[in-house]
Amino acid sequence: MDLGDLRTFCQLAEDGNYRVASEHLHITQSALTKKIQRFEAYCGVVLFERGRQGASLTAAGIALLPEAQRIVSSFESYKCLTQRVAKGIAGNLNIGFGISSYHLAPDYIAKFKKHYPEIHITLNDIPSQKQSESLLLGELHLSFSRLPAVAPLKGVKLSTDHLVLATHRSQIIDKKKLWFSLDSIDYLKLNPERGMGLSQQINMLLEEHGKKLNVVQEADDIQTLLALVSANLGFTIVPASVKHIANEHVAFWELSGESSSWDVGLIWNDQLESFAKDNFIQFVEKMQIERR
Repeated sequence: MDLGDLRTFCQLAEDGNYRVASEHLHITQSALTKKIQRFEAYCGVVLFERGRQGASLTAAGIALLPEAQRIVSSFESYKCLTQRVAKGIAGNLNIGFGISSYHLAPDYIAKFKKHYPEIHITLNDIPSQKQSESLLLGELHLSFSRLPAVAPLKGVKLSTDHLVLATHRSQIIDKKKLWFSLDSIDYLKLNPERGMGLSQQINMLLEEHGKKLNVVQEADDIQTLLALVSANLGFTIVPASVKHIANEHVAFWELSGESSSWDVGLIWNDQLESFAKDNFIQFVEKMQIERR
């Protein structure tokens, strides 16, 4: 079936006149007649009765018209959708984010959605190493994660995060003798398998300060670690960016050292084609320029 013939059938049914319908379709009357004849041959029935009053639908034409109109309307909607997708203003984006972008990722996405409401976004908390693997496999379009991005991945810096100590507020901590103050407090550690990048960062900092901490308990996520600290069961080391998810019983202490900080950014696979992804990157980069 030719969609053009189907559209011609619907137009002639609406206008009831060959001349008017041909003008609306921007074709000659003879071309319109051929299209109708071809469509009638395809359907195996006569669809119009031609008389002095123009063209009127037969019983078969009346029965087929609603479905023909639905198909034409659906195709037009699909055509409009493909055009929006091609422009990157409609579609889907799978985005990952990590510990250091708990606040960062939702903020950028919320602003982006105001400009591109037809792009559906799925956001998931994923360890940084897993994010890189998913980007390479095409399972993620974008990720908010630690930099640098390893080729063929690319990235743009959005912020800098750093390590802090988290203790219960009742603990007496001497800022000048920070590590000495922790000698009598149990250390709570993030499971390395759940946060490989963060664990490596912490290990580098501890090595830099020549410290070996006695691990008494591990947790699979930051929220659990902060809950344990809040219950005064020990201290932990976390990114400063998670301060906003801790309660009032947790105190944070800045850590110094070359390994105490790292850059956080938006990362993507340039080999993965997605107009929606490209628009998101351009949107974020524009925001970065405006904030300078």
